[in-house]
Amino acid sequence: MNNQEQINCDLLVIGRGFAGMVAVDRASALGLKTVQAGSSSSLFLDSGLIDLLGVYPVNKLRIVKDPEVSLAMLKTDIPDHPYSKISNKKLFESLYFLFDSLNDADLAYEYQKGENFFILTAAGTFKPSFMVPKTCLNGCAKNLNNKRVLFVDFKGLKGYSARQISNVVHKLCPRSSALTIEVPGRSGDMTPMMLAGLFEDDQFLAMITKIIRSKIDNIDLVGFPAMCGINNSLEIVEQIEKMIGCACFEIPGLPPSIPGLRFKNAFEKKMSQNNVTVLNKAKMRFDSFKDHTFFMTAVNRNMNTSIQAKGVILATGRFQGGGLHAKRGLIQESIFHLPVYQPERRNQWYDLNFFHPDGHAVNQAGIETNEMFQPVDKKNIPEYDNLYAAGSILACNDWVRLKSGSGVSCVSAVTAVDHFYARLKGGQ
Repeated sequence: MNNQEQINCDLLVIGRGFAGMVAVDRASALGLKTVQAGSSSSLFLDSGLIDLLGVYPVNKLRIVKDPEVSLAMLKTDIPDHPYSKISNKKLFESLYFLFDSLNDADLAYEYQKGENFFILTAAGTFKPSFMVPKTCLNGCAKNLNNKRVLFVDFKGLKGYSARQISNVVHKLCPRSSALTIEVPGRSGDMTPMMLAGLFEDDQFLAMITKIIRSKIDNIDLVGFPAMCGINNSLEIVEQIEKMIGCACFEIPGLPPSIPGLRFKNAFEKKMSQNNVTVLNKAKMRFDSFKDHTFFMTAVNRNMNTSIQAKGVILATGRFQGGGLHAKRGLIQESIFHLPVYQPERRNQWYDLNFFHPDGHAVNQAGIETNEMFQPVDKKNIPEYDNLYAAGSILACNDWVRLKSGSGVSCVSAVTAVDHFYARLKGGQ
């Protein structure tokens, strides 16, 4: 039988993905007594690059260099997009909050005002991102142009090929080369976690830097997979630079993602400092709503926890995260059974052309909200006065094609928490 527990809090955040983590970080920074429920496993899918807006207009595949210019177009074209609900001032304030928070947790990031970085990925392509880890900065397109780059990989590491990267970027870096390092005493497959752990070992660093030093005649930069340690990655990259006498950078790749794990660790570090209660791998059940208070139950293998919360942030994600559930002809929200914006018929979910320039209508499905990110009904009236939604569950938010996922998650989470905080302190 499960143990019983009861918790009273100011704010319950449902979801431990990127939006949920940012919401908790903001809430605890404002001094709110906060509870978070869910699983953080989705962060292992995160590249570590924080996008604002990377492609717009999407049907023209136009890469965004200046996000503010493209944001103005998006707000005009898509008035129901999450970005359209707030001012640019609030939008950038939210991102700067995240920047300061990550740096406070010793996860160093950089941004350049009014301009996207174009960061090299393991596919050999360049991804437009607004805020990037300092460990990746030397891998942006303008820093690589016509440079002599040595790309390094490791035998047994799947999903990452230094030779492929070198071949794809040949036009930008015609004098690039590739090096595969075999780790003594290790055979078979090597996982990202294994390699990241090795990078935290001084003997391993001495071994690989000795090999690299023998190969870096006339080399300007050395690129590694983004696995240079789980903790203190910037310090490890800087240590390698000193040992080989050459600038280095990390290249983000396929999941499982070590930069995503670094996100998780940074957020959890802040949460431990601010006494956030975490109910890991708990499924939420909505029981009732009385006197402006949510009565919820969190259920996991060992415990049933009754929660009384003055406000709730719904950051459960879409289908993969369980926030939305697709039945044969209907998409439903999983906890509060909120109205879901969606195509009228199932045969309208997808276009027959998989690569249709306008995308697929199902990717616009989600929860409609007002400018405070409160879920609303068809008359634009909030379903509950202190329920908010954030992240990929929001409607009119084709974030994969727009390259805007982490930006929407951050901005909606911070804005929702700020509105709840103002409402709570205003006694409404």
